[in-house]
Amino acid sequence: MQQHDLWLTTTNFRRIAARRVQVVHAAVLGLLVAVGVWGVSFVVVRAAIASYPVVGFLVLRFLIGGGALMMLAYLHRPSRPQWRRVPRLSLLGVGVALTLGYTTQTVGLYLGASPGVAATLTSLVVVLTPAWEWLVLGRTPDRRVAVSSLLAVAGTVIICATAAPAAATTHGMPTLGVLLEVVSAAAFALQVVLVGRLGESLSATALGGAQLLLVGVLLLPALPFAGGLPMPSAGVVAAVVFSALGASAFGFAMQAAAQKHISNGTAAVIMATEPGFALVAGVLVGEQRFGALAGVGLLLLLTGVVAQGNGPWGERLRSALISSVAAGRLRHQEA
Repeated sequence: MQQHDLWLTTTNFRRIAARRVQVVHAAVLGLLVAVGVWGVSFVVVRAAIASYPVVGFLVLRFLIGGGALMMLAYLHRPSRPQWRRVPRLSLLGVGVALTLGYTTQTVGLYLGASPGVAATLTSLVVVLTPAWEWLVLGRTPDRRVAVSSLLAVAGTVIICATAAPAAATTHGMPTLGVLLEVVSAAAFALQVVLVGRLGESLSATALGGAQLLLVGVLLLPALPFAGGLPMPSAGVVAAVVFSALGASAFGFAMQAAAQKHISNGTAAVIMATEPGFALVAGVLVGEQRFGALAGVGLLLLLTGVVAQGNGPWGERLRSALISSVAAGRLRHQEA
């Protein structure tokens, strides 16, 4: 009888372990798909705003995407927002930062920044967030991340210098477009810090929906001065649906769901691949040039971003980078 009970216990344990592995694999795959959608969205959005007002596109995207996420939150009872606990001023600050981030990012694409460069600069959020934490929260950045930050910045500079658009846009001001992408990354980093201050006042789904809706609402007053909301073409409608339901609603929801089953370090590694998806998508549709040097820059960026993480991979990479720098200094002194 005891042997039978032991066999049942072992069998059940194995089944639970197998299910756990399957859930983790599904979470990794789901987050990878979401990151791929985010990367491709740079190409989709850039094509759409070539023939449709930028502000009108953003209003449609975020009202639809935010509405979809809020609907998911209300359908899932544990995710229903408890508005009485939400610090309204803090939530408004998050919405303003996110509005600035998405507006400058999209206008940067409109002015000629290539999809790969825009996605690459967006990845600098990981590097810029500690700087905002220092300014807003008074939290001194960890000196151990200095080397990894330099790697990420170096990789970004290389990509921006070598992964140029395949052709100039009608509104060809690529330098200004790239500068706006830097402003966008800074705004997204500030949004990350402000979201952290909200704590657990809202579920991830409800918080994501509220942020997206705020972006759409805050941009509404600018519509009359920025081209309004003309009747979109079939291509623009497809781009709005893809970016609203795919990149925004699905992306936010999948990230929140996946990070319940995988570590932050694993999530950081997966999310650091977004510029790669954007670069490949840009090359496939003929909007992006990508050579070997840009590949080196992407590798440096990926290494620097992963090394910023708090997980075991980030710790190992930081230790390896610091050891390499120390060994280099020793050889220089011996010489």
